[in-house]
Amino acid sequence: MSHTAQPPDFMRSDSPLSASPLSESTQPDLDVRSHRTRLQIRDAFMALLLEKDFDRITVSELVKRADINRTTFYRHYADIYDLAHRLTDILFVDINAQFNRLTAPDAPPPNPPPNLPSSPPPTQSPMSDPRDWELLFIHVQEFAAFYRAMLQPGGIPGFRARVESVVVAQMEQLLPAYGLDPAAAPMPMTLALHYIAAAQVGFMQWWLENDMPFPPAQAAAHLRNLHLRGGLWALGMQKDTPPP
Repeated sequence: MSHTAQPPDFMRSDSPLSASPLSESTQPDLDVRSHRTRLQIRDAFMALLLEKDFDRITVSELVKRADINRTTFYRHYADIYDLAHRLTDILFVDINAQFNRLTAPDAPPPNPPPNLPSSPPPTQSPMSDPRDWELLFIHVQEFAAFYRAMLQPGGIPGFRARVESVVVAQMEQLLPAYGLDPAAAPMPMTLALHYIAAAQVGFMQWWLENDMPFPPAQAAAHLRNLHLRGGLWALGMQKDTPPP
């Protein structure tokens, strides 16, 4: 792989990958060492993802990079796939927790979807509108190496479908605030949501494969326009006001 970006710092205290719970034990020092070892393994894994495809990473080179032995690795994970699945679980829990905070009853009311012009909007502060899909791109940008590796053909089988299911669940939470009425839908709502989710994951994959050519705020704006106006509008084949 040709990407040269630095892996995120999973050792910092606010990273979701550093927040996996320590086992309840009467030996706190052992728990701390075990937690530190898992972080070493995860950092080594993410560094290797920047260098090669997921399906070419071996336990031997991973333990060498993490400066541990094979026995230590297998004490924590069954194999490379188990490691990747557990990282996926942690990341999905993190992004779901963020969306849950946004949809909490005491959260501020959502801003309506903007009627954006065809020209790129000015870049805003990533957290200036916590209600829009910018949050998704901020999350994906932080863990770009992992998502890029998992979405490509050499990634974990079924990973893309799992991401799409997460997107569907998030839209089911968020879209009612924008006026979603399942009874008014002209086709099965699940069909429409899975279509949108597949398009959204495809957009995300393109963004990653092209080295994130624009920031999360602009990526979110483009995605909203595609959702609200459609692909024909994005190709310049349909005006803003569609015929009746």
